[in-house]
Amino acid sequence: MITEESFIDFKCPCCKDSVSFPQETAGHLRECPICQESLVVPAAGQPAARPPIPIATPRLVLRRLAPGDWKDLLEVMSDEEMYRYIEMAPMDEERILRWLEQDTHVRITTPDQIFFLGIAPRESGKVAGYLGLSFIDSLRLQASFHLLVGRNHQRKGFGIEAVRALLGFCFNGIKLHRVTASCDARDAATCGLLEKAGMRREGESVKNKPLLEGGWVNTVYYAVLAEEFGVTPP
Repeated sequence: MITEESFIDFKCPCCKDSVSFPQETAGHLRECPICQESLVVPAAGQPAARPPIPIATPRLVLRRLAPGDWKDLLEVMSDEEMYRYIEMAPMDEERILRWLEQDTHVRITTPDQIFFLGIAPRESGKVAGYLGLSFIDSLRLQASFHLLVGRNHQRKGFGIEAVRALLGFCFNGIKLHRVTASCDARDAATCGLLEKAGMRREGESVKNKPLLEGGWVNTVYYAVLAEEFGVTPP
């Protein structure tokens, strides 16, 4: 039975209007019904907050991409070698600029959209790559991500540090239940990175993706639960 006591009333941290959400959504990511901005539902009696972004680590800042990042992204995404195991073509300046313009309208709660975070080493401030996060259930309790780090920035541990920070955000910041990732089974570097970041290998689909040059490849699937990451479920 739903009663008034079953809801948490608070002011949206963006538009400051009064909103209400069920008590069981406390700590979870939701969209303000008035301004459509993303927010984290607070515990009863506490103020609401925006999602904790940017995400800081000792060496990195994971932040929203900006139009001025196009040159850094062009350096990363025009490199054909980066796409050996990715179903995507290299991007030129025009495509990157168009993507960045579209990305300004995406919120983490925007349905059916990938939410991108640039990976920026503190030392240089340049964007070395990105993480793409998307929800895979309607309750926003499960999400999947993919990672791209430019060749000039690899072998420095940036990828592992970025993934661990993203998982911390997912489980501690917005209280997700499960996070997944997948990659081409031939991509030993990415498989190793996901495992070192604390993800569990769940399975492998055999010959499920065709190659343009002919033949088929396998896909490996990884996942981690909140409790496996060290977060006690509610």
